Amino acid sequence: MKSPITEEQRRVIGRLLDEGVDRTSIADQAGVTLGQVSALMAHRTLRIRQRQARFVTPQTQDEERVNSRPSPIGSLNNIRSRIPLGLDVQTGAVVCWDLDAASNPHMLIVGESGSGKTYTASRLVFELAERGFPSVIIDYGQGFSLVPAPVRYRETVRVLELNLGRDGISLNPMEIFPTDLLGPITVAQRVADTFVRVYPRLGVQQHSLLRNAVLEVLSESGIRSDDQQTWSRPLPPFRDLEAKVIEYTTRSDTSTRRIAGTLAPHISTLFFFNTFRKTGRSLVWSDLIRNRKNIWVLQLGGLEDSVQRAVTEFLLWNLYRYIESQGPCPLRIFVILDEAHRLAFSQGAPVERILREGRKFGMGLILASQQPEDFNSVAFGNTATKLAFQTVDTSGRVARQLSRKLSQDNRVEVARNLSSLPRGTAYVVSSNTGSITKLFSFENGPSHHEPGSQIVEVCPE
Repeated sequence: MKSPITEEQRRVIGRLLDEGVDRTSIADQAGVTLGQVSALMAHRTLRIRQRQARFVTPQTQDEERVNSRPSPIGSLNNIRSRIPLGLDVQTGAVVCWDLDAASNPHMLIVGESGSGKTYTASRLVFELAERGFPSVIIDYGQGFSLVPAPVRYRETVRVLELNLGRDGISLNPMEIFPTDLLGPITVAQRVADTFVRVYPRLGVQQHSLLRNAVLEVLSESGIRSDDQQTWSRPLPPFRDLEAKVIEYTTRSDTSTRRIAGTLAPHISTLFFFNTFRKTGRSLVWSDLIRNRKNIWVLQLGGLEDSVQRAVTEFLLWNLYRYIESQGPCPLRIFVILDEAHRLAFSQGAPVERILREGRKFGMGLILASQQPEDFNSVAFGNTATKLAFQTVDTSGRVARQLSRKLSQDNRVEVARNLSSLPRGTAYVVSSNTGSITKLFSFENGPSHHEPGSQIVEVCPE
């Protein structure tokens, strides 16, 4: 016969439910059965609905009428996977971002400064976190100032801001992950590719020298390509790579000296800021995924532009390789990247890899930019959901990309309305359906997540 739940156990269960912990973990931590946790969850949900029934205001009546209208993009029954974006201005129907129905979880947002682009992205991040999808925001200019959190999310979502531009990161771009099948060779190629994308004036000779420098630095620390047992040894400091390139400028071989002499000035800026260092802030990706109602804002303000681009690439590679090493999984994490002109979408870049393969490993992207030209065909073609705020589109490129799978009438509508959308209104394309949508704000958006309601378990660490 099972023992009754004590008051202390009730408090523990209530706290864990509010934090979004799954039922099995709650039962283990509170020392109760799974059935007792389920019974308490049902009781809490009933109390919430009874309170809502007793205190119905005109505002909540209006929200109920809005929520009862049919949605052209999907109903709101699945709390976790459907995020309400706003109201269709023509029909009044709720327009949703349906993470399950879409061909991929990625979103592209384009719009001029002041159109509501960053504000909307911030609200979506909180909605994602409240549903158990943590996010990493890479912020170049403190545009995502999310502390303190809006009142409606303050008790459910935790925001952590880290100033990496000032404090550095204890992350080493030469880290070898289980999915790096060739170990040091894979790492050397990745590091060299990143530098060439960030500093496009570097050529094939500098690229080759960089690969050799990475391999030599690792080898001098006892990490050898031909001995997999050495791949787990402590990594040398990333700054040793700069020292190795400078050493090459003194080699007797004339060709090596010449190439190293053209390489060193380009990469020196990154090492001058010394962002990657052991004393920097620690980023433990498993902590972000384990505590799923988290938002991490990684601020890169204060770094030189090329350094910001390099840090972004190395951060994304590190996160993607970690997620990939956990194996295929349902959706579990989002990355938000604003100011897309700082990003590389070319083949082999981390953003391109995440766009093409991120869904398989449970990773979603939200890309945002003021200029449509910042996105290439890979970005447009691999983001199933798109929000276009007021945008100058004289060439018609944005309208064509947004309406590729829409009807001819929709194409004409897109082209006609893009330049005149009011602030807070966007043309939303999702599941091959387009609509002009008045987007919800923090204050008036419907909240369909009840504290204590069950969040579907995602993949383990």
